Amino acid sequence: MDIFQSILELFGGLAIFIYGVHLLSEGLEKVGGSHLLSLLEKSTNHPIKAGLFGMTATALMQSSGLLMVTMIGLINANLLTLQQAIGIMLGQEIGTTVTGQLVSFQIRGFNLVFLIVGFFLIFFARNRKLQLLGQPLFGFGVVFVGMSMMSKAGASVSQTSFFQQSLLLISQHIILGVLVGAVFTAAIQSSTAMTGLTIAMGTSNSITLQVAVAIILGANIGSCIMGWLASLQSGTSAKRASYSQIIMNIGGVLLFLPFVIPYTNLIAATSKELARQIANAHTVFNVIVSVLMLPLVKPLAKFVEKIIPEREEEARERKIKTRFIDPRLLKMPVIAVQIAKKEVLRVGWITHEMLEKASEGMLNRKLDSVKWVLKREKEVDNISWSLESFLESIPGDRLNINEQETLENLKHHVTDIERVGDHANNLAEFARIIDKKKIKITKYGRKELRTLFRQVLRNYGEALKAIEFGNKKYVNHVIKWEDEIDTLEKEFKRNHIQRLKQKICYPEADTIFVESLRNLERISDHAYNIVISLIY
Repeated sequence: MDIFQSILELFGGLAIFIYGVHLLSEGLEKVGGSHLLSLLEKSTNHPIKAGLFGMTATALMQSSGLLMVTMIGLINANLLTLQQAIGIMLGQEIGTTVTGQLVSFQIRGFNLVFLIVGFFLIFFARNRKLQLLGQPLFGFGVVFVGMSMMSKAGASVSQTSFFQQSLLLISQHIILGVLVGAVFTAAIQSSTAMTGLTIAMGTSNSITLQVAVAIILGANIGSCIMGWLASLQSGTSAKRASYSQIIMNIGGVLLFLPFVIPYTNLIAATSKELARQIANAHTVFNVIVSVLMLPLVKPLAKFVEKIIPEREEEARERKIKTRFIDPRLLKMPVIAVQIAKKEVLRVGWITHEMLEKASEGMLNRKLDSVKWVLKREKEVDNISWSLESFLESIPGDRLNINEQETLENLKHHVTDIERVGDHANNLAEFARIIDKKKIKITKYGRKELRTLFRQVLRNYGEALKAIEFGNKKYVNHVIKWEDEIDTLEKEFKRNHIQRLKQKICYPEADTIFVESLRNLERISDHAYNIVISLIY
């Protein structure tokens, strides 16, 4: 019964450890995750920079598997190349060792300080930033509680004859330890948890260093499973990234396997404590493999691209779909919000171009421009629908206050931008009718339409810049110009009525002219809505 209780405590401690890692990851994400995408954009021009980003991101996210899934989403979003992704993978392998190093230090009693401080910051701090800081501190404390439970339970489990015989068998056949580490890591989908469990067993001296090294090697292979599963339903680029990781991790393990015994002897000299030795073995292995693989980033990318060729239909499919958003990015809400913003801006500039083309069609009788607008309108509707669905799926509770506000604003922006597309489509339809029915618009009317088109295009463009840069000068421009556009629309309507009375204007152009003015004024209203949501 005691052994059964110890096994329950061992796995209960593992569950608490994994939950603590989750709290730590989520808390760090809220505190510093908003800078990840901008850091990524600055770090992918060189493999070493990409590696440093991978190391930082993995330490922040506390999960190489989660980073891998996020990377696959970014590759599908055309924000990462295979070569850049491989560089990040090398860094992520080093980043996975950070937690192991931290928990291997025996901080007697001090671990409870993290729990207490984190708890008080979460529930009693009035400052929002301090509240956010409380979660990773509390999570870190929970990690140590899980470690303590696993260590105590491991001491009891290690006394059983079955466990001792298993240790002896793995010591004699290192490959068995590698398989155990790989299978267990794949099952719990966390190499961090597997490493934590191994270090906890080392804390209670329930395991030998040689067996621990074998399990850690296996954990590196098992950590590939999450990315591989994510790539199964993805495009060619994501599959290439997943298989690159598998090749690197298995290659690194095969490289070390023949030298496990001398490697173990070397690591044993780094510390007197077994837990520290295990953490050091994990770190040194990943650093050496990453450094050795660094010069092979480009050749590996070319090799994987050759064995997994791109399907021709993928490029055609991408043209009518969203460019940036990918459901896998929802696992990292902070990045998901920033990626969604890129997609919103992309569709915003598409509708801006639709308005330009509608202007060309109406004022210059360019039928190709009219056809272009009519074709894009359905695409804009499809992208907007996908965007709305993606934005609604982002878990707002995992974002800080500023990111929650950005998320809500983006939802409103999508609606306004989609309506601009509808108005541009209406204007293109008017241009088609003008050409088909040979309707004439006087030179006065054409001049007024040209003026209003120009003003509205400028105003809508400023609204899109306000979304992108958050600069108040763009907001002020839109608010000011909106009043001017309202005044112009009323003035041009009065002028049109006067021309009708004087029989200068053609009656058949009446409805189209007035409706064109109205649609343009409505586009300016949507530009105004966009900037108002940014300041209130």
